[in-house]
Amino acid sequence: MKKNIKSLLLSAVACLSLVSCVKDDEYAIPTIYEYLYKDGFETSWTDWTKVSVTGAQEWQLDTQYGNPGNCAKMSGFASGNNVNEDWLISPVIDLSSVNAALLTFQTASKFSGNPLEVKISTDYTSGDPTSATWTDLSGNLDLDTSNYVWTNSGNIDISSFTGTNVRLAFKYTSTSSASTTWEIDNIKILKN
Repeated sequence: MKKNIKSLLLSAVACLSLVSCVKDDEYAIPTIYEYLYKDGFETSWTDWTKVSVTGAQEWQLDTQYGNPGNCAKMSGFASGNNVNEDWLISPVIDLSSVNAALLTFQTASKFSGNPLEVKISTDYTSGDPTSATWTDLSGNLDLDTSNYVWTNSGNIDISSFTGTNVRLAFKYTSTSSASTTWEIDNIKILKN
């Protein structure tokens, strides 16, 4: 009986010491996200729409320099800088059943030129993207033009577009004097 009480007391002390190591205000329940959409361009990107408005260069699937693996890549440089406007548009993403959502992605860039534009639309269906209504989204982009540095966009709140279907777009532009090369990878929409 004495042995059982001693074991019980030692167990209780051990439990209390483990619990006392973490104060109530120091414990954080980890956030678990549910992905509504996720694409790292690892298998195929045939469901993405690539529209070249101006210029001969187009979005390409880069199978060497993704983070890791593949990524989408666009450059207006080909035997010199060229004028380009090229859109990379996602498939339809269903946000109709959620109240809050976050967009994240990664970019890397090199060489001087125009910043990449990130947009969202509820009315684009196909063809010319300039015929749809697009809203600009703000996120962190890799602006280190001296070297490719994968940069996280941060959490971009797209909750104002929930309750409907959307498409994302990455709009690339270059000029005859400057053609940044842009890479995109790990696009995710999270149910918040």
